[in-house]
Amino acid sequence: MKSLIIIAGVLTLSLNLSSQTCTPWFPFEKGSEFEYTFYSKKDKQTSKTYYRVNDVSKSGSDYTADISATMEFNKGEAREINFTVSCKDGVYTANLSDFMNPMFQESYGQSEMTITGNALEIPSRLHTGQSLPDANSNVEAQVGPIKMKILMEVTERHVGDKVSVATPVKTFDCFELSSRERIKVPLFDRTYEVKTYLAEGYGQVKSEHYDKKGKLDSYMLLTHFKK
Repeated sequence: MKSLIIIAGVLTLSLNLSSQTCTPWFPFEKGSEFEYTFYSKKDKQTSKTYYRVNDVSKSGSDYTADISATMEFNKGEAREINFTVSCKDGVYTANLSDFMNPMFQESYGQSEMTITGNALEIPSRLHTGQSLPDANSNVEAQVGPIKMKILMEVTERHVGDKVSVATPVKTFDCFELSSRERIKVPLFDRTYEVKTYLAEGYGQVKSEHYDKKGKLDSYMLLTHFKK
């Protein structure tokens, strides 16, 4: 099983800071496009997700963006979803369930979902040693006659040092964020140690998920960005 977040989530890109931008962790600009590619621990591609910012509304210094996402699976199947993200008082906010790994999205297909929980937050200014609030999402989906429940939690979120990260887009100067991520679905309950890399002007450009033995389980890279 692969991890959730594109974020975290997870999950999220950005423009350069400016007087008109609420946060550096998402591109609140209509028409922006970006792509994440997911890989197994053996560097095998497992899926891709394409994001597009369809519209942006502004109220004072706060922003809300309408997003569409197309998830492509290696079996040739695809799924589309729509959701919103926001920035208020310099804090970027998104629901974990909107940025889960496409492999989990595929498991409940086009079913109706009920979602509750605390959104993932990233403040506009980060510094080494900073702690960030926990996030969680409870999803209930009706899959045929079966009601599927999915629990997602991101805890112990801490900001580490700045590091250099290479991606197909370019090499970035990033903050390394560490966290603990739990995913619970029927017959599966696993916790990962996660490293997420955020670049100012682009947001999340890479994430790595490690199992309980500290071995790499899967990873994700930013593979396209256009604004």
